[in-house]
Amino acid sequence: NAKGLKNLSGFYNKSDPFAVVTVRGDHKDNTPEIVGRTEVCFNILNPKWATIIFVEDYEFGVPCYIEVGVFDFDSKTAGQSENRLQLNDAVKNLNVVCDASSRDLLRNGKYPHRVMGTALFEVGDILASRGNVGSKKLQSGGTIYAQIERSRESGKKGQFKFKLRAFKLRNVQKFGSTSSPFFELSRKVDRPSGATWVKVYQSNVVRSDLHPIWQEALLDIETICNGDLDRAMKITVWDHRRRGNHKFIGEFETTVNLLVKSQNMDGEIVSFDLRKQEKHTGNCEALKASLIGVVDVDGNAIDDEEDALLHHHHNNNHNNIQNGGGGTSSSEQNGGPASPPLPLQERPEFIDYLTGGCQISLAVAIDFTSSNGDPRKHGTPHFFHPSESKEWNDYEKAIFAVGSILAKYDTDQRFPVWGFGAKYNNVVRHCFQCGAEIEVEGVQGIMDAYRGVFRTPLTMSYPTRFTEVIETAAAYAQHEQDEASEAGQLSYTILLILTAGNVEDIEETKQQLIAASNEPLSVVIVGIGEANFEGMDFLDNFHHNGGESRDITKFVQFNDYQSYNALTQAVLDEIPHQLVDYFCSRGILPGKVDDEFQTLDSEILPPDEDERTFTFLG
Repeated sequence: NAKGLKNLSGFYNKSDPFAVVTVRGDHKDNTPEIVGRTEVCFNILNPKWATIIFVEDYEFGVPCYIEVGVFDFDSKTAGQSENRLQLNDAVKNLNVVCDASSRDLLRNGKYPHRVMGTALFEVGDILASRGNVGSKKLQSGGTIYAQIERSRESGKKGQFKFKLRAFKLRNVQKFGSTSSPFFELSRKVDRPSGATWVKVYQSNVVRSDLHPIWQEALLDIETICNGDLDRAMKITVWDHRRRGNHKFIGEFETTVNLLVKSQNMDGEIVSFDLRKQEKHTGNCEALKASLIGVVDVDGNAIDDEEDALLHHHHNNNHNNIQNGGGGTSSSEQNGGPASPPLPLQERPEFIDYLTGGCQISLAVAIDFTSSNGDPRKHGTPHFFHPSESKEWNDYEKAIFAVGSILAKYDTDQRFPVWGFGAKYNNVVRHCFQCGAEIEVEGVQGIMDAYRGVFRTPLTMSYPTRFTEVIETAAAYAQHEQDEASEAGQLSYTILLILTAGNVEDIEETKQQLIAASNEPLSVVIVGIGEANFEGMDFLDNFHHNGGESRDITKFVQFNDYQSYNALTQAVLDEIPHQLVDYFCSRGILPGKVDDEFQTLDSEILPPDEDERTFTFLG
């Protein structure tokens, strides 16, 4: 949706905005691919589009850039008058936009609709933001809001066909005129920042009629309820106004199952009670409501009257459903006795925990043993290039690549940085603080703490030992989770160990990893330099305590990867499973609802440079 768009249609009219979404992959300047368009919202500068757009193949640890372009629709391209187009439902208007936009995408090098602005987003940034909402100013004025929700792989697939009518609507027109009603269908979305309603369909307008029969609609189950037939939905009836300031008539809550059930009441008419501030303003009923081609995750067909309604409860003796439905209740987090593990079919996915507000904390441990060689010599892992060369050593590159991804998911942006393998006052320290503070601020703070170690009187020593660092990280992870739990939230820590040598205490390291597997922690080890790291193979291969403890380790060699994206993908590819495994084994579900947050409260980023409006379509 958008707010406060600049009017490009003159003093007596308002712009008719629609949006186009493109995907640019792992780099913001890759060739764009159009993945969806919205319908047109006529004569309004605060549009709430009903079109749901699906983005495929997001992977944690790999940047995924999407770009939203907002355009003022030129009705001449559709060959119909604007007044006529306004009476269509959202599906038909979407088809009009696609036809008009695709017919001559670039006419003599010029897009047929006036650009109102573009906004580039990174999917990970949106997932890490409060409410899973990204917001950014547009170049010409106004703000665009992009909200993300995971498409449920376990949800039902298929279509929902329905046709609604209303009767005895309250007339909200004046001076002898009669209301021209249309309805909006919205689905309820429980976000970590609060429950909200997202519009997914808008009906056609029936002119001057208080007993309207709207056109039949055929919608995808994924779009309207994300595959959950018992998900709360809301139908809101409005009186259409040509200038976009529609008048509210009334609303009611329902579900797909309730609408289908209303068709199976032994011939009795089931009406839904429209209300405005607790006052009755009319009735609505489903003339048709059926599921078409609906299958479950295993591809099994769902029968309309039995399987689809299995979990539905109808408890109104008068067959008059008033504000029915209801949302998904938030789960209890921590405190009290431990919950039993979740059944496999009920397990959430990693994205659910991210969108549920789980904090991903980063801790960094850096190898200062003599296996790194003399840091003053060019070509050794710790050698610092002159600042004017703008080159980094491999430690700096790894810190930046992994830290930049994980820092998005940590709200306080403060990270502990530890060193190991250095000798101070003739004593070898296997875990010591880097930097002046217990936690440093941001990725730049990690960099500064690392570089600052070489301004202290250290002697690079041996052996290479991880046990104390892992033990410290496990205690830190539990501390972070305890603090998050007090606020009704979740926290999970990733320990990034950067080392230039093989660990020497293999059995002790194994036992420490088994102990640490009881904490909300994963350990990622990156081998730096040209050493032979065959001695680290045990980290990925040994069976943790005969399979009774979690696998929390991953080892990768920095030189095996030619780009930051390839490195972070390899480093983080097992984190989603490890995080879900930890919380699910304890019966901890994602998310906590905060009813005070509104989409418009999200942090608004400044606009992109003007040049991006010219390259939006490539």
